Amino acid sequence: MSGYRIRTLHSDDVEAVLQFELAHKSFFEQSIEARPDDFYQPAAVQQHIAEFLLLKQQTLAWPTLIFNTDNELIGRANIKDIDPVTRSAYVGYRIAEHWSGQGVASFALCQLIQHAKQMGLMVLFACVSTENLASERVLIKAGFQKMETIPQVAIVQGRTVAGYLMWRKL
Repeated sequence: MSGYRIRTLHSDDVEAVLQFELAHKSFFEQSIEARPDDFYQPAAVQQHIAEFLLLKQQTLAWPTLIFNTDNELIGRANIKDIDPVTRSAYVGYRIAEHWSGQGVASFALCQLIQHAKQMGLMVLFACVSTENLASERVLIKAGFQKMETIPQVAIVQGRTVAGYLMWRKL
């Protein structure tokens, strides 16, 4: 038992998601592209959640939250950009700094893979910065392989960062 649980994002998660994103903003921005400043407002997070839930309703995404045994929100993980024709999708996750390196991303990715299989998906993709070695290790451990190099996967702290498109057959 991992001590973590994952559940689908709900419309009443606005405050929890806003506080999570604010608390870990500087940590996330060290390795992934920053969200716009206007994201960090209740109305913007509410809109973000509403858009994700609409995609979920259309079977085009599966947005989730990850909690520890104390019911603390410690991460987010998503299946998104689901293509029903190719039966493929992208996965992504963001884990709280003080929970990094404790198996949370691996747990989340395992849950995403299991759910993707239940949805009948055949292939999952993920993009990762060449500088985000921890996330790359999590993906490789879960069976993802490098497919191609992306010269500009993100702009991190004002500079262009290269990355990899990775894939895993289900």
